[in-house]
This record gives sequence, C-alpha cells and structure tokens, in this order.
Amino acid sequence: MVKALFYIEGKKISVQHIGCRLIVTNELIHRGFRKGGAFNMPDGRVEVVLEGDKEKLIEAHKEVKENLHKWIINASEDREELKKKIGNPGIEVSELEFNDDLLVLDIGLFSHSLTFDQIYKGVDVYKELSKQSKELTRAIKNLNKTLEKKNKK
Repeated sequence: MVKALFYIEGKKISVQHIGCRLIVTNELIHRGFRKGGAFNMPDGRVEVVLEGDKEKLIEAHKEVKENLHKWIINASEDREELKKKIGNPGIEVSELEFNDDLLVLDIGLFSHSLTFDQIYKGVDVYKELSKQSKELTRAIKNLNKTLEKKNKK
C-alpha cells in the first residue's frame, strides 16, 4: 500500500463549486478505494489524497487527468455557462506525488457529499412538483367555477 496526492486547479479560476470533489469522490468509490478523498484548499485548488495499490493509484490519477473536464461538463446543468466559467480546458490536474507520510482517511467520511448532492436534487424535484401541484389546484378550482357557471345557465 502506498499513499499519494494530486491537485486540481483552474488556470484562471477556482475549481471549487463546480463539482470536482463530488465527481472525484464518486470515481474513487466506484474504483473500490477504501481510503482517500478530495478537499477544498484555501487557495481555490482541490487536493486529492489516495491510499492503495500503486498501480491502482496511477490508473485512477490517469483517468481523472484525462476525463475530469469532460465529467464536469457532462454533470453540469448549464454546460454553456460552465464552459464560459472554466474555459477550455481551464482545469489542470497535477502530477501524482507519492508520500507515505500523508494522512489518508476512510473514503466513507467523504461519501456524504454524494448523499447531499442527491438531497439537493430531491429538493429541486420537490420544489417543481410543489409548483405544479399549486398550478393544478388552481386549475381545478377554476374548472369548478366554470362548471358551476355552466350549470346555472
């Protein structure tokens, strides 16, 4: 088992609040990592730490480096706005640095970000359903009034 880290940074902007941590954490979990995570840094970068088989770390880093920009664009609800914000390519992934002195925590501690993402999506769906429900209720009330007027004639 080895420990390593790499950074994700924007050429012109912070890479925080565009989905980097969520996407990278999801990728690490799906690759079977038990230890690792992505953290927002005070300088606007995202730090990714990993622990596992050296070849597995190298492969995961390569996948992130080659696909992160595409993953972020695909996950975005407003792709054009995101492209304007981050540029093209706009995001850089640093080289993988091996360091056995790193503190690498259980990846389960970071999976909460995936749960919160699903909660946010659920809230958005609920808001839309609630809006539609109000419109439907209003339409039914108007229909009742129309039927009452028709019956009076």
